[in-house]
Amino acid sequence: MNPFVNPLFAARILKHYLTDIDRAWKNDANEIKRYQDKALRGVLKYAYQVPLYRRKYRKAGISIDDIHGIKDLNKLPLITKEDLIHGFPDDIIPPNYDKGNAYVVGTSGSSGRPMSMYKDMEYIMIEALAGVRLLKAYGMNWRKTKITNIGDFSVPTTTDEECLRKGLMGNLSPFFSLKNYQNLYTGKEAKVLLNEMDKFEPELLIAYTSVLMGLASLKMNGMGEHVNPRYVVSSGEVLDTYSRKYIEEAFGVPVLNLYATTEGGSISFECPGRNFHINSDFTHVEILDREGEAVEEGEFGSVVITRLYRGGTPIIRYTGLNDIASLESGQCDCGMNTPLMKSLEGRKKDAIILPGGRIFPPATIPMPLAEAAGKFNTLQIKRFQLVQNDIDNIEIRVEIDETQRDKGVRVDRLLDEIKRNYQNLAGSGISIEVKEVKEVERARDSTIPLIISKLDRKKVEEILL
Repeated sequence: MNPFVNPLFAARILKHYLTDIDRAWKNDANEIKRYQDKALRGVLKYAYQVPLYRRKYRKAGISIDDIHGIKDLNKLPLITKEDLIHGFPDDIIPPNYDKGNAYVVGTSGSSGRPMSMYKDMEYIMIEALAGVRLLKAYGMNWRKTKITNIGDFSVPTTTDEECLRKGLMGNLSPFFSLKNYQNLYTGKEAKVLLNEMDKFEPELLIAYTSVLMGLASLKMNGMGEHVNPRYVVSSGEVLDTYSRKYIEEAFGVPVLNLYATTEGGSISFECPGRNFHINSDFTHVEILDREGEAVEEGEFGSVVITRLYRGGTPIIRYTGLNDIASLESGQCDCGMNTPLMKSLEGRKKDAIILPGGRIFPPATIPMPLAEAAGKFNTLQIKRFQLVQNDIDNIEIRVEIDETQRDKGVRVDRLLDEIKRNYQNLAGSGISIEVKEVKEVERARDSTIPLIISKLDRKKVEEILL
């Protein structure tokens, strides 16, 4: 049964729609903080019905009545991805939860075993409102703006397939035309994607960074005449400096970053002024060090999230994202009063580990290429990929755009400059090889990974955690 035919459900969603989207503009920072405190107390009451959380809190001697707001959040124990993996299916939802009307979505686990969690329709709608907020920040309308989303629709358990296509659009389609939305599978060839987009003529394009790089290369070669969005949004992978510049050069529009996860929804996004706004009234973000303590402003640490709306599997002080980021104080002049994320460096599991435990997060890795390309004012690097063969052995694979070859500088000299920059970054004692390849390696999910590590992942995680 479509939940929107239930007047009580429809009324609750309408209330969320009328209040939640504009909160970022209408409420000041203190009012948003008070809302967070109230929402957290409600979430904790819900979570205490869930066996996993009740057991964790009792073991830690925690009473949820002692948690009055966000300032007390650090009293609660952390929840790991392994906790959710081992708790599925019954320990991660309340005993009376209606699984029949829920959607099960999953992400890969570090052990290879997937993490699965439940989302109900109200949960999914609130996540969608964060997307509507993004559109409003870009001067767009969810009913009118033509949006192309290139996502992962490979299996039923992906968030794109289960929550977006089946849950959200499936239940809204009887009431709205939704003809302004185009969902494409990231596994298709870039030429096929661009041809389909050319017919649709999107005003907003959302895709993985690696997919956008492939599309940008085709666009530079004269394809996609009618693909002229007002904004391009990168999500799901690290958006590094070079990739952003390359995609912007191809499409001639700003490329902005969206940080969204299965567990936390749309956590943060860049406004047109390129400040990274956290949807803090939907998902609270902490940045913690290895000991679980909050880091200073501007320092990098692990992203820990708390979802501030009830339903499905609660997410409270969840460490399973394995992302590296930093926060900054201050307020953006775009009109939104939400807190800011200074930098999102990417997945800890994708970081490069060097002798002595030095860590280079994913966003740092492409900088030597960007510096080399900037020095010679060239855009001939079509794609690139870093392969760590061993703790002291790194290979950089560079795919050259044939239409740009030798423009600004000969390829061999460009590769020499890239190698020099990487050597300076890594230091002595590290073997660096930079080579041109016809095509960089593609991952199973059809995206192109920025980093391939052949190190023992257990040893890496021991260093990172």
